[in-house]
Amino acid sequence: MLDAAYEQLDMQAELMKGIWQVIAPVDTGSYRDSVRKERGGIGKSWRVVRVRAGGYVTNPKTGRLVDYAVILEYKYHCGERAWQQVCGNIEALIRRAVVSAVK
Repeated sequence: MLDAAYEQLDMQAELMKGIWQVIAPVDTGSYRDSVRKERGGIGKSWRVVRVRAGGYVTNPKTGRLVDYAVILEYKYHCGERAWQQVCGNIEALIRRAVVSAVK
């Protein structure tokens, strides 16, 4: 039953990541490419899901990791806007997945 709920949460995080990447401002594409879904938690189980941006990708213009994601989020609110697109449906989708798993 919990697996069904977490699977639905994982799918919504993937959707949020995609929305964020679509609405992200693009110069070199490094910021957009740094948007990722991370799973973790106790014992590295995937029961904690985060969608984040920054780091991990090197900007070809500067040669540095994307260390400016927080500035772009403050200016454009791409992560917040992506969250607003998915947050209204998460509870209902998880509830439906759990009810289906119980049947």
